[in-house]
Amino acid sequence: MEKRPQIFACVGPESTGKTTLSEQLASRMNGELVPEFARDYLEARNGKYSESDLPTIAKGQLELEKKAISNGLPLIFCDTDIVVVKVWQEFKYGKNNEEIDSLLSLQQPRKYLLTYPDLPWEEDSLRENPNELVELFKLYESTLKAIGADYRIVRGVNEERPQNAIEAISSFTQSNI
Repeated sequence: MEKRPQIFACVGPESTGKTTLSEQLASRMNGELVPEFARDYLEARNGKYSESDLPTIAKGQLELEKKAISNGLPLIFCDTDIVVVKVWQEFKYGKNNEEIDSLLSLQQPRKYLLTYPDLPWEEDSLRENPNELVELFKLYESTLKAIGADYRIVRGVNEERPQNAIEAISSFTQSNI
């Protein structure tokens, strides 16, 4: 029987270190990194998108994950996942999207690392909400609770953040014993 990999997804508001954290974890723990599909998608469109692009972004993220899973490494670290698309849909457009929910249900089981907005804001042409990070964090947390996700909040600056994430990953293992 083929063993499924352990998947960890970094989710949270913009500019909370998801990309850096997922890269650090994949490197330090010899895991596979799943990049954020939306970044390349949006950069190719000069940052312009509409509500109708969100299911395409979710599908693209799911395909990147499937490819990473097929590589056979036991640990996978996702720089975002479909939860991010779901939260973005609800925050920006004020409604739920059944197609995104359906795609969310297709994801392999995973644990979540919810990044807290305690890092300095970094400007980026694709970022939109520097003043609503705490509100977005609360929406992420309520979404994770609503879908019954197992998650840990990751805080800290500099080296504290990846160390706190590694401790969170360890706590997932301990809670499953």
